[in-house]
Amino acid sequence: MKPLVGGSRILEVDDLAVAFRDEEVVTGASFHIDRGETMGIVGESGSGKSVTALSVMQLLPYQYASHPRGSVRVDGQEVIGASEDDMLKIRGERVGMVFQEPMTSLNPLHTIEQQLGEILFVHRGMGKHDGRERALELLDMVALPNATERLGAYPHELSGGQRQRVMIAMALANEPDLLIADEPTTALAGTVPAQILELLNELKERLNMALMLITHDLGVVRKMADRVCVMTQGEIVEQGRAERVFNEPRHEYTRGLLAAEPSGDPVDARADAPVVMDADQLTVKYPLGRGWFSAKRFLTAVDDVTVQIRRGQTLGIVGESGSGKTTLAMAMLRLTASEGGIRLGDESIQGWKAKALRPLRHQMQIVFQDPYGSLSPRSSVNQIIEAGLKIHRPELSAADRRQEVARVLLDVGLDPDAQDRYPHEFSGGQRQRVAIARAVILNPAVVVLDEPTSALDLSVQAQIVDLLRDLQRRHGLAYLFISHDLKVVRALAHELVVMKDGVIVEQGSADQVFEAPKTDYTKALMAAAFELEAVSGG
Repeated sequence: MKPLVGGSRILEVDDLAVAFRDEEVVTGASFHIDRGETMGIVGESGSGKSVTALSVMQLLPYQYASHPRGSVRVDGQEVIGASEDDMLKIRGERVGMVFQEPMTSLNPLHTIEQQLGEILFVHRGMGKHDGRERALELLDMVALPNATERLGAYPHELSGGQRQRVMIAMALANEPDLLIADEPTTALAGTVPAQILELLNELKERLNMALMLITHDLGVVRKMADRVCVMTQGEIVEQGRAERVFNEPRHEYTRGLLAAEPSGDPVDARADAPVVMDADQLTVKYPLGRGWFSAKRFLTAVDDVTVQIRRGQTLGIVGESGSGKTTLAMAMLRLTASEGGIRLGDESIQGWKAKALRPLRHQMQIVFQDPYGSLSPRSSVNQIIEAGLKIHRPELSAADRRQEVARVLLDVGLDPDAQDRYPHEFSGGQRQRVAIARAVILNPAVVVLDEPTSALDLSVQAQIVDLLRDLQRRHGLAYLFISHDLKVVRALAHELVVMKDGVIVEQGSADQVFEAPKTDYTKALMAAAFELEAVSGG
């Protein structure tokens, strides 16, 4: 590890302002980070966290971004206004960065070896042989399994957690004094986030570097950070030692964040409520093709799964990415081919043609993860929500449909007069309310909720959970709730199914599974979600 030029203080940010086309999005940010320290920067989307981090690296789109005032010093060297040659030395050599989404941060056309090799060539002048040896050291450092084999792999051939380990290896290639991790676990599921956080903590200790951790997850900050900055609307409204900020928050916004985590219990429901939908020994296989002399091969994404969804209840489906959660839901909705039994009420709908299923489609609705991507930007809210009514209730006039849309908007907590606005005019939480309104306006028997809160800020998540419980209580809705966030699941689910590699590893009442998990896999999920027991420090 190279010695510090300016002593133990690695980063100093003083009165930093960031403007996009003359509008300030960060105002007067001041903080510092010392060697060996973890600084957590928390806040909701749009608070200025990532913009501040990108200012340190000078990676903002400077064709329209600027710094009206302020200073950012790395080891005493000013980076605002620094030359490209100076910034090339600072990026990677002094400061490394791990971005939120590893799949979009890695080049899909280059192997892992090529991407690590480029960094080592540019910053260290290493040739192919030395670069390969150093790349293997780095992949071993971040505990990537089968590192030698992975060198020749492309990003799409790795899991989300493996891709994030590669991103960390790239950021550490030149042993930086400061590592910036921008939402490093948000795109990951199950036990993987805790593994990545443990890895970051171990590397920080081993390499005696500082860590700037940007996240909206207060549980992560509580476990990892020595000090905390809380940001909202471009300002740091509170900062201090982590234990003080969490135990004695001084600013109203901080107190609101701490109180915003989804909580409470599922709605009261009859244990013997009628079954509205069930799957019996459901199996989903995807063809993988065949070789010249081999039989046709299949990937079994869901294997022999049996579940029931009861009126007024929530069946939670949890597991890591690739466990088969969403595939199971798509198969039950008859949107993916499957084998086994599927019943909607008293009807066995497996094998039905699309035309025969159409009259029943209003009983099976879905709300997707990304409320912006699932709503047409070219359609008004009225057009989006009334689309189902046009198909399933053709007897309604345009005026009647508009009245129904107004009613359901009020039902989901939106202004009925907003139905002529477009999705881009709403916040993320409001867009998700529109998506929920589109689903419930048809009085469905079952609603599939596929990660409906994971793209939302913490306070908005809590609001959506409260809304879902209220709608379930008033309308007796049955939910199939898919999520990797067990805190949200616990607030909604009556029954719980834990999936891994396409099979159910544990199922039962939610209370039973949460309080006394039986399998090691479920125990690991619970520990990762509620305690982050694998993470030390902070």
